[in-house]
Amino acid sequence: MSISILARKEDMETRNCPAKRKRLMLSKQTDLYGINFLSLPEDIVSRIIEGITLKEAVRMSIVCSKLRKSWIYHPNLDFDISTVPASSRHNIMQGLKRFIDTVNFVLREHSGLALNRLAVNFQLHKEHANDIDGWVSFAISSKARVVVLNFSPYLGQHENNYSFPCHLFNNQNSSHLQVLRLDSVTLDPSREFCGFSNLTTLALVHVLILQDLQYFLLRCPLLECLTIRRCPELHNLHATQPLQCLKFLCVQDCAIHRIDLHAPNLTLFEYRGGSKVLFALNECLKLKAATVAFCVEDNVGYVFTEIPKGLPHIETLRVEVIVKTQIHGFMKAPLRFMHLRNLIMDITFGYAKRLSKNAVLQLAYLLEAAPFLVNLHVD
Repeated sequence: MSISILARKEDMETRNCPAKRKRLMLSKQTDLYGINFLSLPEDIVSRIIEGITLKEAVRMSIVCSKLRKSWIYHPNLDFDISTVPASSRHNIMQGLKRFIDTVNFVLREHSGLALNRLAVNFQLHKEHANDIDGWVSFAISSKARVVVLNFSPYLGQHENNYSFPCHLFNNQNSSHLQVLRLDSVTLDPSREFCGFSNLTTLALVHVLILQDLQYFLLRCPLLECLTIRRCPELHNLHATQPLQCLKFLCVQDCAIHRIDLHAPNLTLFEYRGGSKVLFALNECLKLKAATVAFCVEDNVGYVFTEIPKGLPHIETLRVEVIVKTQIHGFMKAPLRFMHLRNLIMDITFGYAKRLSKNAVLQLAYLLEAAPFLVNLHVD
């Protein structure tokens, strides 16, 4: 009788205690196939920890005492709105303080060994510079390969942006960084900036660029992928020396006037914005595929004039254009796509009152402009 009562009491305690219930479930799952999770080699356990999120690693440490400190070796530290408890999210100041305190605590307790990624996605700006600088310093000392600072929820004035601390890097500690993604910050690299000798991917979104970006780019000799979006102060993208390793270039929604780069290994180019931009990618001999999307203007004429001049080696081209009126006197294409084989056109017809009924006929000049065209797709 006493054994039955004891068993029933233990069962009730298990049901009422989530931690004990999780521990019991873990025990059952590990023994299900005759495998004891805790008896696995340490390197296997480490790989399992690497495959789960930081939050999951912390939860596992709660239900298993032998894994109590496993999370301090987690290679990927991702912090976002989920870092803040739901109870604190309704109060902006309370949620902000809770987020900063949580990040500081985790980084203070983390071993700093084998760190792969540090990512912060939250509404922060220059007021929080001391804390953010500390996080970047942690990434530097931990030899992180990927750093993401995304403060995009912040939609205030650029003068309140957090300024990325280029001064924290030097020739000794900057060689580990391979991927850098910045969103809603200010980038102000000096001419003495040491650069990132092993950086392969750079993404700048809604970044206020105060200096000539070429000083930054030329100090990243292994850069392969460059993405620039919604950077209002970037008017010219150029470099006085070749970007030898650049393979992918994406420029979108910037007030840019000229893109002039010598990238001998560039193979893919994407552009979206106004049609007043001048492309000067003539020396990019491997550039075979491009996507060009124009907005607002009546810009079919630009397709026949500037694109063949600036992208002469293109074989596959996707163009998004707006057609409003027929171009007067436009009888033949002045330049030709001598290498173009595949053309995809997304055409939007404007509803202007002066829209010529035969405006679409100007597209027939494509057949003359691209004499070696094999595939034509028009939407």
